[in-house]
Amino acid sequence: MAYFAPYIDGSGLHMPTYEDRLSALVENYRSIFGLDSELSESVPDYQLLSVFARSLDDASTLVLSAFHQMNPMYASGQALDLLLPQYGISRQPGETDAAVRSRIVTALAGNGRTMEQNIIAEVMKVPSIKQATMFVNDTNSTDAKGIPAHSICVVAFSGSLQKIAEAIFRKKPPGIGTYGGNSKTVVDGNGVSHTIYIQRPTLSIVAFNITIKTYAGFDNSLVDVIKKAIVDYIEPFPIGQSLIVPSVYGVCYAAAGEKASTFAITDLEAVASAASGSTRVQVPADWKTKLDADAELITVTLTQG
Repeated sequence: MAYFAPYIDGSGLHMPTYEDRLSALVENYRSIFGLDSELSESVPDYQLLSVFARSLDDASTLVLSAFHQMNPMYASGQALDLLLPQYGISRQPGETDAAVRSRIVTALAGNGRTMEQNIIAEVMKVPSIKQATMFVNDTNSTDAKGIPAHSICVVAFSGSLQKIAEAIFRKKPPGIGTYGGNSKTVVDGNGVSHTIYIQRPTLSIVAFNITIKTYAGFDNSLVDVIKKAIVDYIEPFPIGQSLIVPSVYGVCYAAAGEKASTFAITDLEAVASAASGSTRVQVPADWKTKLDADAELITVTLTQG
């Protein structure tokens, strides 16, 4: 692509690449000093133009990063935290950027028209809540989950039960019942008490046994990198999402980056605290189960290649 001046349009910020800048600098150089100017990679003038192009590209990278920090889907760290108040949420201790972005998406769903979207969006504004989902039984009889007729069940991971109950009550239409293993009382503006039921998810910690064959260049520090990558991968799983065990292979190799060629995973099995026995296929999660992982429960065995 030929060089172009940076610009912003409806699709975002557009910047020329390093190669585009260098090509433009070379073209301008030759327009000044002659088309037959020698500008091979070994020529000092070409190397100087490369330095200029790299400096301009570094500046572009900084501008692009600053631009993205204004978008919650790209922002990170403190920049992301500064955007959260407009969505009515705040970062919880230890919460990753990915987890925060997931809650932003859920909160934005509150702009929708459905009862489910509005209730969950309100619940996700409760401080310290990590996840929430909701099931609706709009039939005339109790459903397979045990939810009574014309009732809802909010499954909320973490957060104050009282605050969650108040959030549900604010958005729940009159006449709709609630279901769950926990209950809290909410008093309305007329002093009338209402019992709101909430379901907590069953937390199922997935343990792993991984056998890795190492080759030349393998760094033992990769073991901790792999463990952290697995935890970061499973932690944002929504309530009710099962784990496809083979997907963890890709997580491990991706975390290793350029060092991925220095090892091969020869075996990977998982077992959840809520299950019996190990599996190399799938760790299931029912509608009120939340899968999670703990680096302390990931065992990595190294063998020589």
